[in-house]
Amino acid sequence: MICKELQECCADETYDCKNKRRCIVYRDFRKQAVCEENRKRYNLINDKGYKIALFHMDGGIIYDESQILKCDFLYIVYDSDCPTAIFVELKGNNLYHAIKQLKASIDMYGSKLNRRICVRIICSSVPRLYNDPIFKNLKKQLIRQYNGTLEIFERNKEEKYSEL
Repeated sequence: MICKELQECCADETYDCKNKRRCIVYRDFRKQAVCEENRKRYNLINDKGYKIALFHMDGGIIYDESQILKCDFLYIVYDSDCPTAIFVELKGNNLYHAIKQLKASIDMYGSKLNRRICVRIICSSVPRLYNDPIFKNLKKQLIRQYNGTLEIFERNKEEKYSEL
C-alpha cells in the first residue's frame, strides 16, 4: 500500500496522521535528527531549531509493495522561509540501484511536497559517478525542478541544515 496522506502530513506540522505508527519515526525540534540502518548513518544537525519530521519510506509510507522502488527515509523540515524535504538512501555498494530508488521516490512524491528537495546517499564506498549520465540527470532535475542538491557520502554523515 502507498500512503495517500503524505502531502497533508508534510504540509501541516500538526497534522495527526492515522498511520503515524507506521510512517513517522518522530516529529519534533530535536537538535540531532538521525536515521540509520545496517551501520550506515545520516545525522541532520538542526542548527536553526526548526521542527523536523522523519518518515520511513520503505515499510512506512510505502509498505507491502516489494515491486515498487523507494528510498529508505524522508526528512521534512518545517522551515517557513525554505520548506525542505531530504530523501535519504542508506546503501551498501549498489549505487545505481540507490539512485533508481531515490528517483522513483521523488517522481512519486516530489511535486506533491511543494518543497526544495535534497537527496543524500550514504554508502559503503563512493565511486566516481560525476560523469555518469544517470547521476548527472538526477542532479540536474533536482537543481532545475526542486532547487535541490544531491550528495553521496561514505558510511556516516553529519550535516548542518543551514549548509544544505
